[in-house]
Amino acid sequence: MVVEGGFDLDITRLRPMMHGGLDLLSPLLRIEERVVWTYMTQEDYLDACDLELAAVVRGVAQERRLRMLEWASGAMTRLPEDVLKTASVWLLAQLCRAQHLPHPQLGWPDGPVDDGLFLDVMHYVPQTVVGLSRDGTRLTLGPVSAQRPIGIRVPATHPVSVRVQWAGNRDGQLLSGVDRAVSSVPTGTGPVTIVGLDGRAVQLSAMTPGETPPEVKDQQQVFDRLEDARVRGLELTGSPVRLDVGPHGYLVRLREEPAVTAFMPLSSARMPWLEGDLVERVPEGPQRVRIARVDRERQRVGVKRVAGIVSRGSLRTGQLVRATVTAKTIRGVLFDLTEAAGLEVPRFERVFGLMRSQSLPASDGWEPKLRSSRSYAMDENTELDVVITSIDGGGSRSLRIRVRPADRRDVPEGRLPEGLAVGDRLWGTVTEKAYHGIRFSLDTHTEVEGTESLHGLVLNTELSWEGRWFYGGGDAREFPLVTGDRCELVVVGVHAVTGEPSLSLKRLMEDPGLVTLRSLRPGSEVDGVILRRRNNRWRVRLEPWSTIATVAADSFGGRLRNGSRVRMRVLSSSPSRQVLNAELIKVYADPALEVAPRPPHGRT
Repeated sequence: MVVEGGFDLDITRLRPMMHGGLDLLSPLLRIEERVVWTYMTQEDYLDACDLELAAVVRGVAQERRLRMLEWASGAMTRLPEDVLKTASVWLLAQLCRAQHLPHPQLGWPDGPVDDGLFLDVMHYVPQTVVGLSRDGTRLTLGPVSAQRPIGIRVPATHPVSVRVQWAGNRDGQLLSGVDRAVSSVPTGTGPVTIVGLDGRAVQLSAMTPGETPPEVKDQQQVFDRLEDARVRGLELTGSPVRLDVGPHGYLVRLREEPAVTAFMPLSSARMPWLEGDLVERVPEGPQRVRIARVDRERQRVGVKRVAGIVSRGSLRTGQLVRATVTAKTIRGVLFDLTEAAGLEVPRFERVFGLMRSQSLPASDGWEPKLRSSRSYAMDENTELDVVITSIDGGGSRSLRIRVRPADRRDVPEGRLPEGLAVGDRLWGTVTEKAYHGIRFSLDTHTEVEGTESLHGLVLNTELSWEGRWFYGGGDAREFPLVTGDRCELVVVGVHAVTGEPSLSLKRLMEDPGLVTLRSLRPGSEVDGVILRRRNNRWRVRLEPWSTIATVAADSFGGRLRNGSRVRMRVLSSSPSRQVLNAELIKVYADPALEVAPRPPHGRT
């Protein structure tokens, strides 16, 4: 019963009277109201409030409804003090901490915690480093220092807590606040297990009294290997770690040394998309790195990135592609075009396209003149059809690509059918051959009885990388496929006239011409056809795969004319720029009397 002014109020009558006003509240405020009502009307209110708030934690951690944390951040300042001691409120505080939202500094929660829900929350919590040391008697945990040189990664909760287990205490002892204060336990010389709140365990082997602990020996060996890699200039593979990201660099975990997390300064990353207002964006996926600094005393390792080949891949101006939002900046939205370009990281550099603020689709309440693109209603990792409007650069330093949203001008008869996207691979059966291409009946997983099957068209320029088809001069009816043949295809867009899916056979494999160009070494011999001369450069089509290369004119002596077939010896090459430095071996007098051109050889 609720007692106010000396009178007992009938709760069974009061609650229905409140419904008229409660209906006006938002769903989250209704949760807050129920928590307060439970606190005021029930004796065992803590368990009931904990269950009510646990539903919010599940919505955030399991359903990724992160905007609920904005309400939780404010609600925790209004909830009764006793309710703040529950496990659910502690979990909400950790989620707010991970999202950089205001939250109260709470101690370890009272009462039991749902283990499954707890681990779900830990996936959102960033990590921090805690140092440890052993002397044969006690294990000491605290901030990393010269006295505690071995670092382990644990969730950066508040307080940072770990459980230490050893032979004398199988259940383990919970240590809290080990990121700021020093704590120790009498573990002796036996094996020790340190378990973080995310369930990850670090095993420390038994040690011999009076000798260096085995983990310290292992660490010294690791630093010996890193120093050797630095001196020899070896290339290692690193994966960016999305934690402790600041304005000066980010962390990289080395694949060859999994226990090592190295620091990558932005000046050593050499990534244009990390400069300026894009500094907060850490790239995903593997990177090739070299060791730049090994500091044993401070237990620090610095690396620098080995840049890959700068290439546009298969991208071209006017092309319709499916791209993923990587970041929103003041100037516009950045799209990752690496997959659409058919490039492999880290061998090649990632390809990004910028959609300027003025090109963003119209949105109520948002104008590019008044607001930055960061406030635009488009989340990261959103996939969108875009059209490439310009491609600049492509040399050894950078590639600048501009894109715009796709509209009905780009797909006159509509978008790709449901379930299909640019880059998808599927099987089809030849149904018709014409001069301009081959039509296929496609195998899809969305066929409905009574509906027409889906068809797509492979234009003659998409049949093969060979020159006859590559330049559109071949009759597709002569291509070695007959009606009824089945083969794998790649979706490359929508046919501008018919509106049906546009397909490709040749893009099942990388352009052999580019592969050949990359395989050329000094001394390799290759045939080619002179296309034209511009200033002091010849444009040469290398045979048999029709890739284009630029050759210095002075190496040929100016004796050639357009259409001449020549044989060259490679002196040096730059595959990323498609530039060769070659010398002339001979000029074929009459191409009709020559044998078929030989493929490049001398590969290493």
